[in-house]
Amino acid sequence: NSMLARLAAARAPLGPGAIASSPTRLGRTRARTTHLPQRRPLRAGRLQRQPRVMAFSSRDRDDDADVKDAHAPSEGLEAGSTGKPGRPGYMPAEATRAGSFPALAARNFQREFESLITDIFRSLSIPTGSTKQSQRLAEDAGEVPSTPEMSEMPECFGFTLSNEAILRYDLSHPPPGPVPVPAPIQLLYTILLFFVDRLYEGKAIERFWFLETVARMPYFAYTTCLHLYETMGWYRAAELRRVHFAEEWNELHHLLIMESMGGDKRWRDRFLGQHAAVFYYWVLVVVFFVAPSWSYKFSEMLETHAVSTYGEFISENAEKLAKLPAPPIARAYYQEGDLYMFDADSDLVRNAVGGDPRRAPCETLLDVFRNILADELEHVKTMALCQDYDSLEKLVSAGGSGRQSKSTSELLDPESRRKWTAWANDVNRDYGDPFLNVKP
Repeated sequence: NSMLARLAAARAPLGPGAIASSPTRLGRTRARTTHLPQRRPLRAGRLQRQPRVMAFSSRDRDDDADVKDAHAPSEGLEAGSTGKPGRPGYMPAEATRAGSFPALAARNFQREFESLITDIFRSLSIPTGSTKQSQRLAEDAGEVPSTPEMSEMPECFGFTLSNEAILRYDLSHPPPGPVPVPAPIQLLYTILLFFVDRLYEGKAIERFWFLETVARMPYFAYTTCLHLYETMGWYRAAELRRVHFAEEWNELHHLLIMESMGGDKRWRDRFLGQHAAVFYYWVLVVVFFVAPSWSYKFSEMLETHAVSTYGEFISENAEKLAKLPAPPIARAYYQEGDLYMFDADSDLVRNAVGGDPRRAPCETLLDVFRNILADELEHVKTMALCQDYDSLEKLVSAGGSGRQSKSTSELLDPESRRKWTAWANDVNRDYGDPFLNVKP
């Protein structure tokens, strides 16, 4: 039974380790999951049921390791998994093994080719072996989903997201930074969002996974360019590299949160996200070499769009989000262990305007998305600050110790500090507060 359960979990196309619960087949396994009661639309003639879906499951590399739940279960929910990032749900155990470039490429091609065939069958409504197995597991548990996909993450959540509402908010809240938008950057931005809005209509979690995959690239590109400048002896700003690395680390954890909810389930989404990220990386490197302020402006625009997108998502789904527990990976990043990397993400802004590191609540999925929105808002302010070369030079003058050699009150002159503080407060009020204060 244990072996059957593991095979089912590995083959079921339900996102990162998510499979429909079955007390008969899985009762003696140690699957680390959280049960989420969900309502689903019903076909005519079917009795209404309250299906139970296993979600937020983490796959540890050692399947036989003893696991203790770090958090007590919420009311009506069973305790979740560990906070370890693990690997994406579509990757089998061998994907965690290191290897040469050809070996890794060959393994990935085989894995993705099989997933492509599964996606083709799915689009043609041809049931695959894993789909049939998932349906049998659901039937054993007494659950009758309206469609096979409705028993899977992220469809089972029933989240909504309106492109029209996001567009209206974007038009009324342009990027707040002081530098005007160059025409080439506006063109790239418009093309990217044109395709994203149409490809991910009605697919909120998949859209977030795509955006977070791409959103890591700016900070990786900036770190690459700054490292090159430093190696060549042209320019040293190690403090700025530290902040950009922390921003990339922050976006990575946003990505892991979306993977825990099944955002990377389909081959198409992975293919588009991964290749768009590589293309975006090289575009940003070239733009950074030409004019760093243009590259930072592009990132500011995308982060502002992320604020409006996550904000609209919270507005539309606050009640559902408040009833679901936070994924373990979110708790691990926002609350557990050493929070140095989390604090470093917003160091540049705090050094400019003052203030203490924030401590984020992380009990429900609503808390998680509010935290992500607040993170993106910090990135908006950081990207705008990076376009002011005079202020940036003073803020990154510590030389690379990882800690500023002066107190934050001495880094900027009083007038610059007043200017940036007033601007940051306006951004918080106009861009963040309308969404962060939404009640379920």
